[in-house]
Amino acid sequence: MNLINAKNLTLYYANNKKAVLNQVSFSIELGRITQFLGKSGSGKTSLLKCMANLISNFSGELTYKNQQIKAMSPKERASHIGFVSQSFDLFPHMSVQDNCIHPQVHVLGSSYETALQNAHKKLENLGMLEYLHRYPENLSGGQKQRVSIARALCMNSHLLLLDEPTSALDPESSKTLVKTLKSLVSSGVSIALSTHDMTFSKNLLDKVYFMQDGHIVEELDASKQTIDDTTIIKAFFSH
Repeated sequence: MNLINAKNLTLYYANNKKAVLNQVSFSIELGRITQFLGKSGSGKTSLLKCMANLISNFSGELTYKNQQIKAMSPKERASHIGFVSQSFDLFPHMSVQDNCIHPQVHVLGSSYETALQNAHKKLENLGMLEYLHRYPENLSGGQKQRVSIARALCMNSHLLLLDEPTSALDPESSKTLVKTLKSLVSSGVSIALSTHDMTFSKNLLDKVYFMQDGHIVEELDASKQTIDDTTIIKAFFSH
C-alpha cells in the first residue's frame, strides 16, 4: 500500500527560471524506509517539505492515502505526517515534556492529562524520559533529534519525514539513529528521509531514490533486487 503518491511534481524558485523539482514521480510505501539520496542542491529537502505541505506552490499530483495533501487541514496533516527538520525546531523556551505536550493540546485539542501520558510514553520509547525537564540548550544533537521525533509521534503521525537526519550528529549518534528508525518501522511507522550521508544510507537500504538537479535519476528497491554497499556507491557516484 502506498501512503504517498507523487506524479509530475514540479516546483520553481521565486523567479520561475529554474525548477527545484522537475516532473518528479515517486511513491512512499507503508512500512518501509524510503530514502531520497543525492548531493546538496538536488531537491531533496524541497521534496520532503512539499510532502509536509510546508511548501505548497508546487504543481502536479501529490496525495496521502489518495487525498490531495494541499486539501488536508493542518490538523489532518499533523496527525498523519510528521516532519523533523535538520535543526529539529524545538521550542527553546519549553522543556522536553512541554515541547511534546504543546502541539497535542493546541493542534489536536487533546486534554493536558492525555497529552502528558502520551508524551511520557513516546519519550520513554525513545530513551528520553529522564530528560523530561531539560531545555533544548542542554541537550546534544542526538537527544534533540529524539525529542523532535517523539513530538511528531505524539501527534499520531503514521509517516515520519526526516530532512538530513545525520547533519548534526556524531558517528555514534548516527548509529543510534539507525537502530531507532528500524525500531519505529517495526512498530508501524513508515519513514521517508533525505540524505547525502553514504555511511548512514548504507545501513538503511530498503527503497532508495537518487536525485540530481531536481530529477529522480534512478531507483533501487530491495523488494525487487539485491542492494549492497557496492550497488549504492556505484549508483551515487554515477550521477
